[in-house]
Amino acid sequence: MNKKIIKDIRLYKSELQNESGNDTIIPFADKKLNAITQRIVMKLRENNFSLGEFDHLYINFTTCDMSEKMSLSEKVDRYHPWYRYCDVHVEKHRYDELGSVESYGEIIHSISAVLIAYFATEDFDKSKILSCIHQAVEEGENMLMKFKEKVSTKRKAVIFLRYLDTCRFYPLLRVYDTEENLLFEKDLPETLVLDYIGEIQISTKKITIKPRKNAFTTGQKALVFEY
Repeated sequence: MNKKIIKDIRLYKSELQNESGNDTIIPFADKKLNAITQRIVMKLRENNFSLGEFDHLYINFTTCDMSEKMSLSEKVDRYHPWYRYCDVHVEKHRYDELGSVESYGEIIHSISAVLIAYFATEDFDKSKILSCIHQAVEEGENMLMKFKEKVSTKRKAVIFLRYLDTCRFYPLLRVYDTEENLLFEKDLPETLVLDYIGEIQISTKKITIKPRKNAFTTGQKALVFEY
């Protein structure tokens, strides 16, 4: 089986079970809840957590009767095989509160329960999953995820990602010497997408971050910092 590193978790609700597929599901998360969920994914991804042969997990909170509290669908969309649905039963009064700040704790608990029940392995066990989730939730907007690294004979440049409650990335650049002493630190521009962070070039006095090569970055200049 080709194991894929996690890319996304999305939250939905429906009064129907979605294991066989239906079009009644509703996304309910506000920006802050989406940001929390994204940070969980980022920290899991940084640690190479895999969902198996797919990389998008869609969690559907439902009031319908189920034999178990949770049910991971075995149905595969042959045109979009990269996602699966998992239904999670909630009581009606909890269902009506989904998306409110008061529901965040239960939703995070449900995400944890689904990941542990269906995707924990000997190499990435319950404690490691919970550690990633705890770090993402506790550190919030200050959580760092290592995104890119460039190492030369005398320097190491690392770009970390932070994810704001506005659902924008706020990258952070750090440059180290060979003994891991921090030489330079710089906040990079906030962004919705990461197209301006492509190839990294580093010398003993200068770092250059070139944009990715695509249609959206035509004419965009590289970021250059001397330190």
